[in-house]
This record gives sequence, structure tokens and C-alpha cells, in this order.
Amino acid sequence: MRPDFYKILASPVLWGVLILAAPLPFLLPSYYLHIVILSLVYVALASSWNIVGGMAGQISLAHSLFIGIGAMFSTALLLKLGINMWVGLVISAAISAVLAAIIAWIDYRFRLGHLSFVLITLAFAEMGGLVVEGWDFLGGASGLLLPRDTGHFLEFQFGGSHGAFWVMLVLAVVCVLVNVAILNAPLGYYLRTIRDNENAARAIGVNVLRYKVAAMVISAVLASIVGTAYVRYLTFADPYLLISPVITIEIVLFATVGGLGSAFGPALGALLLVPLGEILRGQLGGVLPGLHYFIYGIVVIAVILITPQGLLPLFERLWKRRPKVAATGQPTVAP
Repeated sequence: MRPDFYKILASPVLWGVLILAAPLPFLLPSYYLHIVILSLVYVALASSWNIVGGMAGQISLAHSLFIGIGAMFSTALLLKLGINMWVGLVISAAISAVLAAIIAWIDYRFRLGHLSFVLITLAFAEMGGLVVEGWDFLGGASGLLLPRDTGHFLEFQFGGSHGAFWVMLVLAVVCVLVNVAILNAPLGYYLRTIRDNENAARAIGVNVLRYKVAAMVISAVLASIVGTAYVRYLTFADPYLLISPVITIEIVLFATVGGLGSAFGPALGALLLVPLGEILRGQLGGVLPGLHYFIYGIVVIAVILITPQGLLPLFERLWKRRPKVAATGQPTVAP
């Protein structure tokens, strides 16, 4: 592990942000607290997807399947078999890991191109949606309603929005730190080598299958865990929300706008776009149907056209160009 990882862990900026976030549940009205929780959910999901989509360069649309397994299967195990959701979380994550490994093996075995991989993962996601909608054990098209949240943590209950905020904050931080750890570990180097030139990576002896499977499994497990926590917060397992490819497209959008392949880019994209979309919907949704989507789309297109590499690289360039005070006391501008 490179020293940069430990520097980030000890960074006062990281701990300062967490300290500032601590009192939010006590300061925000319920509507805005919901937006913050939703933002943290997407920070975690976008960061988990970034491992395979940004670092390894494999644009996967199967993450709605992993989120759906974490949400729908753990809920079904609780309601139909009485299995604690903590155990259901582990079982769902294990199933997601196996499916992710199978997808990665198919990609390696058949040397799929980028478009073929996208279509294969989309097919897996659609098949998962059909299974959920057609299987009564998973609630079918009607979904599943979880018991009321009474705050018993050992029963995977968070005690309402305040507890959900802390759980989602922890998950978001963990997913971001996993990104930081991978980027500063040999795995990160191998994934970026595979992303940039897979044939060259094979030629120099990189075990492409091992690292593709590792990236996909880590990403899927994190997405499944977040899906389980998310459905506990929602209290209703809605298959049209949780296992729809739309949720994957949103994740890809947030990661792309923030900055693919970086540790903090996907988190930045989610923290900016999720509140923007929710506030526009709340303020303009009743004025003219679809107006908030139109404005949201314009903002996203403008960001992509202005900074194709994402917002984080733009902010980093602006930060490096900021005026600095020299020893003479006169401000200077970095080249």
C-alpha cells in the first residue's frame, strides 16, 4: 500500500468533513435530510461501480442486479423464512459475488469488446428483473413491505432517518476509502493497465482474469450491501426502483460527471447531482410536467461538454492555479 493511502486516512480534510456532517440529522428538516441520505446512498453506489467501470474500464450495467439481490433477496429471506437481515445481507452479498465472478469469466473467456460487455451485463440485469417480477418468493411485481423500523440494530433496524443517515454515511465513507485503497495498491495498477491496453497487460504477464474477477466481485459485494441498507431505509422493496437498469444508468452518470477512475470523482458527482435533481423535482415538478428533467439534462450536458474528464479534474486544475502568497507577501499564480 502506498503512503498516500495513510495520508488520506490521516487527512484533516476528511475528518473535518465528517465532523461537519455529524450534526446534520439534528439540523435539517426531514425533506432535506432525506435528500442527504439519498445522496450518500448514491455516493456509495457510484463509488462501488467506479471500481469496475472507472478503474478497470468495464462499463457494467449489471449493478442493478447486485443492488436488487441485496434489497429483494434479503427482504424475502426475512419475511418468508424469518432469517435476520444481517444474515440475509451476507447471503445476498455472496450470491452477488458469484454472479459477478461469472460475468467477469464470460468477459475473459470470450474476449468481449466494450459494447458486447455492456450488452451482456444489461442482459443479466434484465433477466434478474424478470426473475424478481415472476417469483412470488421475491414479492413479484408487487414488491415486499418490511416491518416497521423500531430501532433494534441487531435486527437490522436503524431507528428512522437519523439512524439511516449514520449507516449511509459509514457505507459511503467505506466505499470511497475502498477506492482510495485500490488506487494505492498493486490491484489498482493492474486494473488501470488492463483498462488502457488489455493485450499489452497480457503480454507483460498480468493475470487479467484474476484482476477482472477481483474488481467485479468487490464492486458487486459493495453494491449488494448498500442495496440491503437502502431497502431497510425505504421499508418497501420496490422491484421497479431497486432492480431497474435506470438506477445503474444514474450511477454511471454520477461517476462520469464527477470523474471516472478517481477515488473521489464519483462521490463528487453524486453529491452535486442528486440534490440538484431532487430539489428541481420538488420545486418545478408541479409547475410544468417534465421541466425539472429538462433543466437537469441541460446541466448534465453542459458539464460533460465543458469538462469531459469530469468535475474533479476541473476543480483540481483550478485549485493548482489559485493565487499563492510568496515569501515576499505578494500573491503569485501557479503556472
